[in-house]
Amino acid sequence: MSFTEHNVNGVIFDTAGTLSVGGVRHAFTTRHGGVSPAPFDSLNLASNRGDREENILENYRRLGAAVGFDASRAVGCRQIHSDLVRVAREEDAGKILWDERPYDADALITNVPNLPLFAYGTDCCMITVYDPTSRSIAAIHAGWRGTANGIARKAVEKMIAEFGSRPEEICAAIGPSISQCCFETDMDVPQAMLRAFGGEANAFIEKRGEKYFVDNKGLNKLWLTRAGVTKIDVSPACTMCQPDRFWSHRYTKGHRGSDTGIIRLPEEAAT
Repeated sequence: MSFTEHNVNGVIFDTAGTLSVGGVRHAFTTRHGGVSPAPFDSLNLASNRGDREENILENYRRLGAAVGFDASRAVGCRQIHSDLVRVAREEDAGKILWDERPYDADALITNVPNLPLFAYGTDCCMITVYDPTSRSIAAIHAGWRGTANGIARKAVEKMIAEFGSRPEEICAAIGPSISQCCFETDMDVPQAMLRAFGGEANAFIEKRGEKYFVDNKGLNKLWLTRAGVTKIDVSPACTMCQPDRFWSHRYTKGHRGSDTGIIRLPEEAAT
């Protein structure tokens, strides 16, 4: 399976083949298609970086119209680089601006139809998950700390516990993020991954001189695989290599907006 680029009225986003099933709507956004001025130009979806609220809400509206979801029902969480997974409920609909978000967490799961879940990233992994059997979804943010703490595996386990999801039926996609080519770290990141994964982590760590380059996408795929998920797409796109297409915290040195991974269940199961 693979990723496909879409341009709908100037809103540019990617979708994954694994999630193009069952009527579920999903997307991984780029910088393009919104109304925000520099340095947030143009499809900024982060409301805690200094952009104007009216710009952000218009960007959500345009994204919803392009992808096919009701932006007025979108929900996110206050991401804190944790392993916290929360269940999004009907009463959370519309809580998308930073101060309105109901949870400090880095993953949301739900089985509520038409409740779009958002994960945010500007180098970190954004992961979207769909189980067509239990009709449940997840949106996950996995920076290196969340990866080391197994947030992708914990989100799948929470779906199993809450909704009766079956890992062998689950479809997942890891969207654009910083790739191993650019994810330069000190020893603290490899040490954290070795504690989390044991010797398996070595295949995802490359030492170059005094620095280490870590494959965070590959490590999150490994967590999903360990959880029993086999239908996984991984985007080859590197946010730092393509700063004109994606937001990259490292490239912009923090002067940036935010990309998102979004997923939404349909009202009725597809036939």
